[in-house]
Amino acid sequence: MAGSTLKLKQKRSQDRRARIVAAATRLFGRRGISGTSLTDVAKLAKVPLSSLYDYFRDKDDLVAAVPEENYLALYTQLTASEGDPAPRQQLRALYLGNLEYIRANPDWGRVFFLEIWPSAAIAEARIRKAVDRYALRYVELVRRAIDSRAYREDLDPYLAMSLLMGGMCQLTAVWLLYRRPYDLVDRGRELFDLVEKAFLRRTRGKV
Repeated sequence: MAGSTLKLKQKRSQDRRARIVAAATRLFGRRGISGTSLTDVAKLAKVPLSSLYDYFRDKDDLVAAVPEENYLALYTQLTASEGDPAPRQQLRALYLGNLEYIRANPDWGRVFFLEIWPSAAIAEARIRKAVDRYALRYVELVRRAIDSRAYREDLDPYLAMSLLMGGMCQLTAVWLLYRRPYDLVDRGRELFDLVEKAFLRRTRGKV
């Protein structure tokens, strides 16, 4: 009985924390980080302001939690959906899966690409760690594609990752700033296929 009660309390605590992060993501995306107070977040999350401090010591702590939680959700979602073992296909699925997540969660896209990424906040250790974990998955898959002889032997995996993520940043920023003038995933598919052509191993007889 005591064990069940403890699990129930833990579940409620996890749910409350998730509500706070979701509220912060929404408000940071719509009002900007500087335009949002912890009181605003507590009100939207429907928790007392004092309870918010049980989970986050201050606003900076909450700001850092937003990319942590969203990248964790994205990483979990993409890992669960990985099917094709071929690294090229996994890389493509990872890229498009991120854009699908942004399309389904535009507030998160606005927070990260328009608020956090262009600011000094990206240097915060916890945020950088969340981004690095995701970026290094690209590097790993590019390396595996090189090893499988699908990609060129002289391809720099870090440069390949930068090209793909840079393109994603640009597509997402334009999509957000200009009120979604195109389907983000469709345009991302076109961009990935275009960029990946530079990665492919040349076949014999072609210059």
